[in-house]
Amino acid sequence: MIDIHAHLCFPQFEKEIDKVVERAKEEIDGVIVSSASFDEGKKVLELVKKYPGFLFATLGYHPTEGTDYEGVLNLIEQNHDKIVGVGEAGLDYHWEEDLKKRDQQKLIFVKFISAAERYRLPLVIHSWDAEPDCFNMVNSRKISCIFHCYSGSIDLAKSIIERGFYISMSTQICFSKHHRKLIKSIPLENLLLETDSPFLGPERHTNMPWNIKLSADKIATEKGISKESVLTAAKENAIKAFNLKLG
Repeated sequence: MIDIHAHLCFPQFEKEIDKVVERAKEEIDGVIVSSASFDEGKKVLELVKKYPGFLFATLGYHPTEGTDYEGVLNLIEQNHDKIVGVGEAGLDYHWEEDLKKRDQQKLIFVKFISAAERYRLPLVIHSWDAEPDCFNMVNSRKISCIFHCYSGSIDLAKSIIERGFYISMSTQICFSKHHRKLIKSIPLENLLLETDSPFLGPERHTNMPWNIKLSADKIATEKGISKESVLTAAKENAIKAFNLKLG
């Protein structure tokens, strides 16, 4: 069981991060600690050093975070051998409606696509309300992609799957009818599990990495298969997608 996307360096975890990680170690097999800004990325790199073989880092830049994407790109260049992926990075049309600013997002996203390609790392894509454009921008590139916290259409999900990319299902499936419909079109071979913690908590509380087990319950029910088969497939996919070396 691997949570492939958790923001453990957010303020919600700061005072009790070691307790959270120790609990996670009792519950699941690993966590990929994601970052979406320069400062968060630096914290992530320090955190994963403390828990080798259990915590793994990705370095990225949220499209609405600000302007210091160059700092993140430098961080990736300096630490590409210490991370398992680039991201999250991508486009966000949910919060950004200005067309010129959306175009600027695309210019920045291209730089992160190129970084993933250069260092042969998987790209974790943020695509809120911008899924078609994100897919079009990576479709012809020589990289592996993970559509993090995917909320797009079923038709596009099928195209993503046909391309050989992964779709990461978040704990949204615990409370979203759209995601329960969506999961029926996602084969286990392309499925990853994430919490996006501290966000998207099933009980509206701070989300925790071990809540991927709640997602697996819902997925198993919707697909008419066992929870264990969901967790096993998602774990194997995570190890393959991110080339993880579990401790």
